[in-house]
Amino acid sequence: MHTISASQAVWPALQRTWRCLISPFDWAAFLKLAFIATLTEGTIVSFRFSVSNELPFDLPSIAPATLFEPEFISFTLLALALAVFLFFLAIYIVVRLRFAFFHCLLFETKQIGPGWDLYRIPAMRLFKATLAVGLLLLILAALAVGLVALAVVVLFTARTEEGKLDPGNFLILFFPCIGFALALIAAALTAEVTLHDFILPHMALDNATFGEAWAAVRQRFRGHRDTFLSYIALRLLLPFLATVVLVIAGLIVQWMVFGVLGMSAAGFNAMLEDATGWGAGVGILLQILFMLLGIGLGAVLAISLGGPLAVFTRSYALHYYAGHYKPLADRLNPPPTPSEGEGI
Repeated sequence: MHTISASQAVWPALQRTWRCLISPFDWAAFLKLAFIATLTEGTIVSFRFSVSNELPFDLPSIAPATLFEPEFISFTLLALALAVFLFFLAIYIVVRLRFAFFHCLLFETKQIGPGWDLYRIPAMRLFKATLAVGLLLLILAALAVGLVALAVVVLFTARTEEGKLDPGNFLILFFPCIGFALALIAAALTAEVTLHDFILPHMALDNATFGEAWAAVRQRFRGHRDTFLSYIALRLLLPFLATVVLVIAGLIVQWMVFGVLGMSAAGFNAMLEDATGWGAGVGILLQILFMLLGIGLGAVLAISLGGPLAVFTRSYALHYYAGHYKPLADRLNPPPTPSEGEGI
């Protein structure tokens, strides 16, 4: 098996991105795969989802303190339970869609259903592992917050002999807190890359448990730590640089598209500003229409920009790890089938 470096995986990843999204091009298929890619990779580079001013009526609101009054407490607890359930459901859906997205890129198909159905059991395993890793990171984050709080208390309570704040305490406490925070961020990024880029392929292709997949990943990188570190660096750097370019492109497109819609909305608002009766109703409907147009165009723009970046990022991870994991390499680059007329 030919092991490739992190930089050598860039070009085949670009080629797979082109084949999966562009060649042949179909708007519906493009938006579908780009939406799944954006959702699973979190590559949102455009945030504009509005056109006109706020609607000319007030929505009823409930003060947060009201939710904890006796007559509202049962509703509040039910809402909290529902929110927790929806939170975990959203995580599970994203994890399962990651397997479906993996299947799409592996076989260069835009059909989501086959991958969604095929990897139900591995997705549940990875979902549980994701929750366990997230809980561990949450505990570490709580320790980091506690460390910072302790540092602040010590900083403001410890005084010099003259009763002033001691700047030495600040320096002594500041750098360990910063170091711990940076280490926590690095651990979270490494855990995300390890789960998504390395463990997921083993769970999908070998139907491995999380422990088996983790052992396989450790075995493959035991003698290639330098390659692994260079991959992590490029894995984070390349999407960052691409995001900078896409944000600039998105701002230009937003300025053109939303500028035209904004001027149109302002024109209608000015024309119907003093309208009454049916005219006022038409004004409200037009503002709702422009709001929906803004949401729709903003979503299409976000998907069109973030989708290709997400497809490239996942393709890059697949091609790199294929150099260390033969079953993945065999599926990414299957051997050519004998042409007709050739002997066996």
